[in-house]
Amino acid sequence: MIALEKLRSVRRTEFGFDLRKVAVSALSSGLLPQHGLNRLRTHLLIGAGVRIGRDAAIAGPLRITGPGAVGELLSIGPGSFISGLLHVDLGARVRIGARVYIGDDVKLLTGTHAIGGSEQRCGRLRWASIEIGDGTWIGPRVTVVPGVRIGRGAIVGAGAIVTANVPPDTMFAGVPARFIRNLETSEAVSADPRSGIRASIRRSWIGADETRLAG
Repeated sequence: MIALEKLRSVRRTEFGFDLRKVAVSALSSGLLPQHGLNRLRTHLLIGAGVRIGRDAAIAGPLRITGPGAVGELLSIGPGSFISGLLHVDLGARVRIGARVYIGDDVKLLTGTHAIGGSEQRCGRLRWASIEIGDGTWIGPRVTVVPGVRIGRGAIVGAGAIVTANVPPDTMFAGVPARFIRNLETSEAVSADPRSGIRASIRRSWIGADETRLAG
């Protein structure tokens, strides 16, 4: 009886996956070239159950892991463009808004662990949603951790690791991602580590280095 129960447990964990995830990976990566046949790839993904808005385009591989159901938890808004590879670890809701541009090799991770005792620091698994607001621009190789909300019209620079909420209409970059400037007022904040004084700096244009942050 113990052996039978173990077999049942293995069947539930190993074979109780969402078949849509397998279809999404196959349709978005192996069959079509990146940045080629984007409309066909997007329509195939819609057919596989991914909620994708009107005039959105998936230009590269879409990899979905985690226990969540693709059709219930993942949504991509109208007019958005995903360059790929986009990795979504789907254990909680992931909402990508309208007119969002996402660069190559971006990771949206909804799973994390509580901190355990000294005998095992990696504790209980937890899930938290991610929301990317309308009109945002996510540069290549960005990682967004669980529970983060990126506000409307924000920019996240290439290679950033986003560990906290990003306010609307701001630019964040770095590891971990930090405030660079306000995109509406051209106001930036710099810090002098020797004095601890934070100085407000106004700019009337985006310099070449700032533009390059977004990739």
